[in-house]
Amino acid sequence: MKQQHAHTLQAVFHHPLKHDLRMSDVEALLLHVGAHVEHLSDHRLKLQLPSGETMVLHAAGGLHHPFLEADGVLRLRRFLEEAGIAPEHPEAPTPRPRGDQAKRLVIHLDHRGARLWWLDGDAVETSTLQPHGLWSSHQRLSHRHDRDVAGQRAPLDYDYLKQLYEAVREADRVLMLGHGHGQSDVRQQLKKYIAKHNPTKAEILESEALDDTSCSDEEMLAIARKHFGNQPHRRLDTATD
Repeated sequence: MKQQHAHTLQAVFHHPLKHDLRMSDVEALLLHVGAHVEHLSDHRLKLQLPSGETMVLHAAGGLHHPFLEADGVLRLRRFLEEAGIAPEHPEAPTPRPRGDQAKRLVIHLDHRGARLWWLDGDAVETSTLQPHGLWSSHQRLSHRHDRDVAGQRAPLDYDYLKQLYEAVREADRVLMLGHGHGQSDVRQQLKKYIAKHNPTKAEILESEALDDTSCSDEEMLAIARKHFGNQPHRRLDTATD
């Protein structure tokens, strides 16, 4: 971000509140972050960010009209915060693809393995991944005989986590389905692994808890479709693992 825009952004978030923010500088900042700016009557600006959020800013009255009114500074601050823009991270995050525009990955995780569904347009492709070592024993990590090996916590199956990570790298959006708490929740283990190796990809991980003992594959896909907000897909296709 250019120094001029960074200075304006710092001023928007400054404490105590600044009263000398020029409308022209605010407009330049918003154009820089990709907003559409429309000039309205009475020294007003209508703003729309690429993600769709809109607001109207008013200039101060009288001789102070080149400057943003105090209430407008506070509203602009909230507006930018909700869009993920602040002095610590001045660039607007890339909007997530929605619906059929996104390459969506659904992962159902438990201690027996992982079921993966790729939703790409109308196509649904499925595959499975199996853990190795202690994780392949079908035991819960919360069980003492599975958690402890010679007094130590059972080691994580890094090969298994790496395979899941490689799948996540190919997706635009990822929904993890499963249940459990703490060390017994494989979703959390996967999220920690990905956050360590690729923090950007960790940000696309979304999660929903469910009682998977009574959910069919079709029911899990229905949950995913509702979560992603896209139109229903055709019935699950048969694919090779």
